[in-house]
Amino acid sequence: MRVVIGSLMVGLVFAVPGVQGGIQGEPFMLTNGCINCHGFEGQRPPGVIPSLAGQPEAYLYKTLTAYRDGALKGTIMNRVMRTYDDETLRQLAHYYSRLPSGSLGSDCKDASCR
Repeated sequence: MRVVIGSLMVGLVFAVPGVQGGIQGEPFMLTNGCINCHGFEGQRPPGVIPSLAGQPEAYLYKTLTAYRDGALKGTIMNRVMRTYDDETLRQLAHYYSRLPSGSLGSDCKDASCR
């Protein structure tokens, strides 16, 4: 029994840095809630909900912080973004900007993306 408990404790010590690493360690875990609306790997057909994949990083970060701070209104985005700090939003923006945009209409073409 002591061996089992000792093994569990050692495992926890090594697991904590991975959890603290946030999106850099496990992008899927942080973006899992995004998938429900924005699609797997941030790609959606053109329509009401935008694709995130391949969008400029600065645009994504600016938009996410605007939702969080209430400058941009959305149905659920304000509530979801309110729970994230600046670093997490930067990591989300970085992650989605690096995904291939594919052919699902994810490219932002207006001036606000730059």
